[in-house]
Amino acid sequence: MNLQHILPHQLKTARDAGLPLLVPSGCIEYHGPHLPLGVDTLIVDELCQRVAARMKAVVAPPFWYGPTGYAVTGPEDGTVDVSTERFGRHVKDVLASFWDIGFKWIIVCQHHQQLDGPEALAIRQAAAEVTFERTHAERGHAWWGKAPLPLSDNVFERIQVWPSVLPAAAERAGIVMADHAGFYETALMLAVRPEAVERDQLPLARMVPTRMATPWYTNTADSKAHKATREAGVQMFDAMVDAWVEKLTALTQPKRRTPKDVTVTGLF
Repeated sequence: MNLQHILPHQLKTARDAGLPLLVPSGCIEYHGPHLPLGVDTLIVDELCQRVAARMKAVVAPPFWYGPTGYAVTGPEDGTVDVSTERFGRHVKDVLASFWDIGFKWIIVCQHHQQLDGPEALAIRQAAAEVTFERTHAERGHAWWGKAPLPLSDNVFERIQVWPSVLPAAAERAGIVMADHAGFYETALMLAVRPEAVERDQLPLARMVPTRMATPWYTNTADSKAHKATREAGVQMFDAMVDAWVEKLTALTQPKRRTPKDVTVTGLF
């Protein structure tokens, strides 16, 4: 279900049931002459929607305007850039609101530059600040220092940032699934938004000049956009969804004590 479509009584039911809230995050950025500007956001939004179709979860509206740093092109080709600091402050306000609403699990899905770029770092910082500030306000000083937290207390896991392609997905598909507007992203878009892909805009696809030269990153030794297929995209996307469903299912299950949890070790 989508957060913006939920009625108050449905929100209460979802919150009380502990359903995870999935938050897509992306940007507006040039992805070659053959792909739409919203590739990064479209992929994570579709991923979250498909995960929610497989298991009970709520999908929030995306963070559309993430920082790009004009890394691949300037505004003349449609790329939008925003201050990383101000983006992080906005994200923090939104995540804090989700916390206050009462969602037990808040998972931000990140595709743009994965977890190493400014966007993901800003989100992770915002998540950490919300976690400590809200928990301190709720529990007072020394809230963590007084005693070990019980297994049922997920305070340090409540807000997380996950990459669109989890390690299990890459392993399952047998490929890296990482590029910018090359084989992998083109294939993913063919799988989820084929009507938005125009491969005939790639010179290598139709062997005639176009108004925009093909960027180097669409035609590398390992990632050639014009060779992308819908079948490859479907395979990759299925692996991504499977990995997310498995990890979310494991995360949201009640924690069970292990011998390590109850065994005291040390010097006596």
